[in-house]
Amino acid sequence: MLIWKGHSRPVDALAFAPDGNALALSGYYLACKLIDPITGARLWTAETNSAVGLSLAFVPDGVLCRPSGLAVLDRNTGGEIRRFGDRCQSFAPAPDGRTVFVAGTRNDRVSRYDLNTGTAGAEVELESGAVNRLAVSPDGKWLAAVGCKRFYLLEADTLEERASESHRALSSGTFALALSPDGRFLVYSAGREMFVREVPECREIVGVQLAAKPFMDAAFSPDGRSLLTASKEGAVRVYSTTSWELEKSFDWGIGPLRAVAVSPDGTRAAAAGDAGRVVVWDLEV
Repeated sequence: MLIWKGHSRPVDALAFAPDGNALALSGYYLACKLIDPITGARLWTAETNSAVGLSLAFVPDGVLCRPSGLAVLDRNTGGEIRRFGDRCQSFAPAPDGRTVFVAGTRNDRVSRYDLNTGTAGAEVELESGAVNRLAVSPDGKWLAAVGCKRFYLLEADTLEERASESHRALSSGTFALALSPDGRFLVYSAGREMFVREVPECREIVGVQLAAKPFMDAAFSPDGRSLLTASKEGAVRVYSTTSWELEKSFDWGIGPLRAVAVSPDGTRAAAAGDAGRVVVWDLEV
């Protein structure tokens, strides 16, 4: 287990590179940074220092982040390759590497963009309030969106609504949203509650509730057997996706957590939060 000082401010988003040899991190009003997950060495820091927020992802030609609009940063240097979209609250790239779904900052419209050209395509207006999170299923079939009013499951190709759900706790903040590797399960949080639903019917399987502080992020292991969650309570909790029972919990004493990520090969995980520290540890294989 290694603890690195990633930022002087809270870290809100983490993403492992496809080869697992780099870890991207960012936060609101913090530049995107790339570090070596083994040594903690800084590989680069992007020049931009505007709002970045909860969304962060690797795409075929670099790192996708959201300084106001969307920007693709060069994987090797952090230099900006291209920028598109004037406003962005959250985004999620599709598995094909050619498409990205984007939610705006001042409305609840979700749009589809060509990631290579920045050309806008289909869009849909939701009644979700500001969309805090978007997620695409690994097979590219489903798009999940969660805002301060409603949760939606949409068909990614057409953006047609398949299911939606309102919940009063959504107004307290929705931060965690993830789809399982096999596309069968979807999880999202509303404050201290985490909902597990079966795709595509969105039938609720189970709910998990914390005692005091809210869930902030969630990530499935690549084999789909585990769900890792980060919360303001300061612990990463690992749940079995067979029983949905808590299997283990990690607390490194670094304060409230905001982000968690698992490497594509499932050998490592990372977490970060309010203190700006990044924890990287080996997962049991």
